[in-house]
Amino acid sequence: MIIDISPAKKQQIYWTATILIAIIITLLSTIYSLSHGIYEVFPFFYILPIICVVYFYPNRGVLFSLGISTVYILLVYFYSGFGPNAVAISTAWFVVFITIGVVTSSFAMGLREEERKYRGIFENSQAGIFTFDLDSKKITEINRKCAQMIRYESEELTGADLSCIIADAENRDRFVRQIREGRETGDIELLFTTRDKTIRQFLVSASVILENVVICSAIDITSRKMAEQVIERARDDLERRVNERTRELLHANEELTAEIEERKRFEAAIHLANKKLNVLTSLTNHDILNQITAVVMYLALIREAETDPAVIEYLGKIEEVTQMIQKQIQFTRDFQDIGETRPRWHNIGATITGEIVGIDLKDVALDLCVDDLEIFADAGLPKVFANLIKNALIHGELVTVIRFFYNETENDLVLSCEDNGVGIPEGAKERIFQREYSRNTEYGLFLIVEILGITGLSIKETGTQGSGARFDIHVPKGSYRFAPKTERPAS
Repeated sequence: MIIDISPAKKQQIYWTATILIAIIITLLSTIYSLSHGIYEVFPFFYILPIICVVYFYPNRGVLFSLGISTVYILLVYFYSGFGPNAVAISTAWFVVFITIGVVTSSFAMGLREEERKYRGIFENSQAGIFTFDLDSKKITEINRKCAQMIRYESEELTGADLSCIIADAENRDRFVRQIREGRETGDIELLFTTRDKTIRQFLVSASVILENVVICSAIDITSRKMAEQVIERARDDLERRVNERTRELLHANEELTAEIEERKRFEAAIHLANKKLNVLTSLTNHDILNQITAVVMYLALIREAETDPAVIEYLGKIEEVTQMIQKQIQFTRDFQDIGETRPRWHNIGATITGEIVGIDLKDVALDLCVDDLEIFADAGLPKVFANLIKNALIHGELVTVIRFFYNETENDLVLSCEDNGVGIPEGAKERIFQREYSRNTEYGLFLIVEILGITGLSIKETGTQGSGARFDIHVPKGSYRFAPKTERPAS
């Protein structure tokens, strides 16, 4: 029966036999020398087995050195009868043997570690790596990744000629010539031939690591080259389409420009018509208010002259209706100004301060905690704050403080107007902003909704009945800011 022994196993048997022979020769020479009174030459024999063990078994080198050194010193003590001169010399050699074992073991283990690192990088690299002899052009090593990329096994290519993988002689000779001239090459594109004779394109970097051994790293760029060709064609096609689309857009832009000019003329005509209509409406409202003033005056004269209770009651009804008409005309005059001018940035503190000049606050305190807040809104924004203050004064009953403050959230900013009056009933919180509800009181809250809505702002009543009213104005991001160079307290 024939036993198949692997090369690694054969090497291990060879080194084990060599070490055993060296140990036997060393021990026999020691016994022979000591038995004949020779103490100077034979210690040198111990270096041989120590070096052999360290080379093949570096992790056991120190223990072996200690063991064989101990055997040496015991033999010397035994044959010399503990003579002072022999003890001194053997002790010195004992230390030398241990030192040689420690130093060479450390060095050998470092070399083995470096070899393992190199071997790990070589075998596990995602790039193909192979080495070849520069003179014979024979492949000495090739990792599994490189062999797989050209559809071979590593063993099949080890020892093969470089022409097996680089079939094109011109490219191969140029590649070798560059290495000979520069000792290393940067990224060079080479055509590799696979087992099935297909051609693949590789990016190769090479350098000489020993006298004539060249190490090469190879990356398959066939797919990338194909993708580049596809991208090139796609880019040409895209450029053609872009040019066509550009011509279409230029034509469309010319049409759109003409349409915009026409729209501008149309908007200018509408603006002029609205301006004339506003002037006419303003004059009409002014005349109607004058006539209503006259009616109120005549009603007062009739009331003074009339004594019939029934007639006086009717006169009171007529006066109520007249006052209602007067409020509606006033509302119409205020409403026609909404959206007439472009929205702009309003400094909230300055705006509120300017509005309270014409309002009798009586004994009510006004607390402004708005810092340098600015809001982008319709030009009618001052009327919003004026109406909120008037609403608190008229309907709050027990109001002593009106406070404006803000709270900046993640999504928006909430500007609040809060008082400490009687508050608003839960069922009326939504209806107070409706025009039908306002007809019987004031149109101020309805106007507020319309003014704020022009620039995307909204308002909601969130107070508690009995504790006071609170109106929250929600301002989206982009519609508020703070004046620069002003330190703001935390919200």
